[in-house]
Amino acid sequence: MELAKSLVEFFQSSISPLVLISGVGLILLSLTNRLARTIDRSRGLVSEIEKETLSETEKENKRIQLRILVKRSYILKHSIGSISFSILCSSLIIPVLLIMNLFQINLEALGITFFVLSIIGIILSAIFLFFDVNLTLKALEHEVKGHI
Repeated sequence: MELAKSLVEFFQSSISPLVLISGVGLILLSLTNRLARTIDRSRGLVSEIEKETLSETEKENKRIQLRILVKRSYILKHSIGSISFSILCSSLIIPVLLIMNLFQINLEALGITFFVLSIIGIILSAIFLFFDVNLTLKALEHEVKGHI
């Protein structure tokens, strides 16, 4: 009976980390889509630069955009790493809760540490995303220059 009660407590307490993982997973999906777009656009720009029909000014404008896209890719890499770290920490909360419930061992400090690290990962990822959005707007300015 005590084991059944411990398992019920474990399942109840593991819902929060699972919801956190689910939400953060959606952020990860968004970030990987953003990275895919920068890679696709970079490949397109390289193809355009290699064309001989562009003037040197147009090629330089495309190179500026390409440099921005490379910076964005690295920033997104850090954002994806941060959010993945958050998922890892959130995932580690679940075995900690299981051990606490099954063996009546006090690992609250470890669980709290993993939770705080998970939140730090989310915050870092959001900061990197903010930098990426700024660079996206900078690339847009170069792309539409002369058209507006």
